[in-house]
Amino acid sequence: MLRTDAPEEGWALPERIKQSIADPNNPLTARARALGIVIKHRDHVPNSRRAHECTEYARSKGKLEAFHHQVLERYWSHGDDLHDWAVLNAAAVVAGLDPVEMQAQVEAGRWKAEMEAGVAAAHEIGINSVPTFIVGNKFAIQGAQTAAVFRQAFERVLSGK
Repeated sequence: MLRTDAPEEGWALPERIKQSIADPNNPLTARARALGIVIKHRDHVPNSRRAHECTEYARSKGKLEAFHHQVLERYWSHGDDLHDWAVLNAAAVVAGLDPVEMQAQVEAGRWKAEMEAGVAAAHEIGINSVPTFIVGNKFAIQGAQTAAVFRQAFERVLSGK
């Protein structure tokens, strides 16, 4: 979660970012297209606080990966609003979670402290981009990078360099 100050209703993307996204040569879109992945671009960024709290609930139930996959797919491939309970509850069902329990716990604030602690820890070590991957506790790969960038990081970790 990059924008801890995000308004509840989310925010509109700046015009320069909209133009970059609309560019048919946009590197992220081109890489996704080459892999057969559909990216649905939007003009609005939802507040993801609720989704992050739901993720903490999913982690507590051993369903983090399944839920996270659903949330990412709904956001990137469908353009869904990750602040919308209908979207989050549908992701929960597919991930094998109880959506009623998840929503009740999140609305009661049960996962707020865990989510905020995770955000603070990420900011403390300099994570300021989504996604960020930590490789071998040695390298941080920030943003949507090519496979070659990951390969190089893995090779360096394996070689001890």
